[in-house]
Amino acid sequence: LCGEPNLLSDECPFVPPSIAERYKVGRALGDGTFAVVRECVERCTGREYALKIINKSKCRGKEHMIQNEVSILRRVKHPNIVLLIEEMDTYSELYLVMELVKGGDLFDAITSSNKYTERDASGMLYNLASAIKYLHNLNIVHRDIKPENLLVYEHQDGRKSLKLGDFGLASLVDGLLYLVCGTPTYVAPEIIAETGYGLKVDIWAAGVITYILLCGFPPFRCSEDQDILLDQILLGQLDFPSPSWDNVSVAAKELITGMLQVDVEQRYTAVQVLDHPWVSDDAHLGNDQQLSVAGKIKKHFNTAPKGCSTPAGVSVITITPLDKERQVFRRRHPQDVGLIPALSPADINSESEDYSPSPSPTSPSSADTVRSPTSPF
Repeated sequence: LCGEPNLLSDECPFVPPSIAERYKVGRALGDGTFAVVRECVERCTGREYALKIINKSKCRGKEHMIQNEVSILRRVKHPNIVLLIEEMDTYSELYLVMELVKGGDLFDAITSSNKYTERDASGMLYNLASAIKYLHNLNIVHRDIKPENLLVYEHQDGRKSLKLGDFGLASLVDGLLYLVCGTPTYVAPEIIAETGYGLKVDIWAAGVITYILLCGFPPFRCSEDQDILLDQILLGQLDFPSPSWDNVSVAAKELITGMLQVDVEQRYTAVQVLDHPWVSDDAHLGNDQQLSVAGKIKKHFNTAPKGCSTPAGVSVITITPLDKERQVFRRRHPQDVGLIPALSPADINSESEDYSPSPSPTSPSSADTVRSPTSPF
């Protein structure tokens, strides 16, 4: 195995025979606290995947967190979601063959684009809302939708589509959830309020992302004090400041307003997002002029050139639920007492009724990826 030139490997890692028989396993692409990701090429097709190897000795006492993510990944098969291809469990390691997406993340796509318009932003939301609709139909909430977890798949014909990854905070929903978790910029007000929440926290996050797609900065922002940011989110006072929003269509603003409703009952569903004219009807996209958001994204977010650092598609796979424990947070207001404990089986349902869709081929075709017919995305 090590002698094969297309492995690009400086070592020959041990993998179970069932994996080695089907895949050529090569060099490490990414190395995290709990997992390493290696090159992985399917022998019979030449398709490239990523092999995620989780060190089980580092996860003792928290195995349920890994099991929860894998149980959800087993259920999901959608062209706008990074897929689990197959798995192999051994005494000391868990091996996951994952879809490898090489096109960078959402911000990479915008900041590297020669021309970026409302039509492109609409296509991106179409992809994201398609993934969310699919998950919500399975009663799965992602809980950490953000640009870093939206990867760009580049099709052979030059078109692109988004794939949602990182299910480390995902959960089946069979009642209200209370764990305060997520990424502050994108977290929904009902999570912060600790009044219980459900599927629509994903719509809020998608609304924040759509806002950023059109102006380059988030709707609620305070870099100095996280509590001030969370207060802004709780109030949900949305504005579209001039001049950044002067050339954005009314339809886009109406859609974002519907997605960022503090009242969960008034907030759009994924179906309503997909049915909105700004997503479904080209005539509501306004003019086709370029949006000047790349510079603002670079200013407001950490989008410096990555150089030789780990590619976005590998970083998303390298993360485990254990890495995300720091995303369980609590407000620092005086009336708040105590700390949120580490994730437990009660917070994350590791086993539940199987909502799995009908089986799909082991190697999904990139031609099946959902994308807007009027956009590269």
